Amino acid sequence: MDKKAILPAVTIALLSCIALMLTVIGGLYAFNTFASDAAPVAAQSSGTDKGPDWTVTPVTVGGDTQHVVVIQKSENPYEPGKLGLQMAVYELRASGTAKADLYFIAARTLSYDFAWPYISGESTNKKAYEPAALKKAAEETKKK
Repeated sequence: MDKKAILPAVTIALLSCIALMLTVIGGLYAFNTFASDAAPVAAQSSGTDKGPDWTVTPVTVGGDTQHVVVIQKSENPYEPGKLGLQMAVYELRASGTAKADLYFIAARTLSYDFAWPYISGESTNKKAYEPAALKKAAEETKKK
């Protein structure tokens, strides 16, 4: 075989090996620099996030129980066609590193609750404090 015919093939093979070696070295450097010792990231747990028709507020109860309170302006289930404020409460439970489960806790129609600012010292988990009952009481008060 002619020496001149083999020289370009050997040169291309040698340059390919050098390129592959540099790629492997660069990948290892990037992994060791950025990924292997990366610090874990935690979300901020303070402040309220707002949108045009909603707010989301994180709430910590007892120092370790995390809740998310979502208030949204949406259709009132007791008055079809009208908008009202709806509140939903969710609990966050950590289930491993960088993973949490979201559990629905409660929902409430706030449109009628704001009509009664001075409810204190009284249990409100009775039938008289359900949104439909508060709506009826507010309408009766307006008639007087």
